[in-house]
Amino acid sequence: MKHELWYSVVVRDRQGKVISRERRKSKSFLKAWNQLVYSNISNFRLDMIDTGGVLRVDVGFTGNSFEMAAAAGLTTRGIRVGTGNTAVAIDDYALETPIAEGIGAGQMEHLVCTVATSVVAPPSCSFLVSRAIVNNSGGVITVREAGIYMFIFTNYYGCGVRDVLTVPQAVPDGGTITIDWTIQVTV
Repeated sequence: MKHELWYSVVVRDRQGKVISRERRKSKSFLKAWNQLVYSNISNFRLDMIDTGGVLRVDVGFTGNSFEMAAAAGLTTRGIRVGTGNTAVAIDDYALETPIAEGIGAGQMEHLVCTVATSVVAPPSCSFLVSRAIVNNSGGVITVREAGIYMFIFTNYYGCGVRDVLTVPQAVPDGGTITIDWTIQVTV
């Protein structure tokens, strides 16, 4: 059995014209992802570090674990982007430099984060997590990292996936960056 994680990035200008694309195999399931898997299959709670760097005691194993879907403007869970470029480490708990929600300088508007129904295409089963993020800051913002924040326990969120993009993506003012992660298991 093989577990795979792929990400794709598409940057569009304000008219919707594609100006950049990248698709890569990711190797960035983080410690929090594996802790949550363990917690849910073992029925044990663990001490986990949330996206704020705070150690949360006895969390995990809840019906909402792994929830990644998010409403527009919500950044506690779902796909996030940032400007950091430090190499990924297994114990990363957040993006290095997440881009804040908003329309001010250095901010971007996070649209709805969706999780598509799983698709079975033997010998694989996969699902897609997707989010578009709009730059209405008045200037170009270069996105260098992306991740998935997920629900780990009541009011606590962890970073399950983080990648430093192979190609930094310059998102023009009025432009959009769309990040898709495909999570797949193949037998």
